[in-house]
Amino acid sequence: MYGKLFAILTLTAVALAREYPAGLHPAICPNYPFCDADALAKYTPQGMPIPEWVRNPAILPIARAASNPVPKYPADFPAALCPNYPYCW
Repeated sequence: MYGKLFAILTLTAVALAREYPAGLHPAICPNYPFCDADALAKYTPQGMPIPEWVRNPAILPIARAASNPVPKYPADFPAALCPNYPYCW
């Protein structure tokens, strides 16, 4: 009796199990048919997160330094007097 019950429950579990398509990791989209497009863009097909700087290179320190240069201290001005140089008040 328990063998038949176990077989029926096993077949039911297999029949109800969700199958994810190739390239979609269960950790990325747990509600499989209703996936968030942003979540799919943030992960590789293997489920590894893509670093933020790959999707948005503007946050790289190099890009930030090129777009917003840091002002230089004058030659005769001691840096200890004004750590926020252009704004010394």
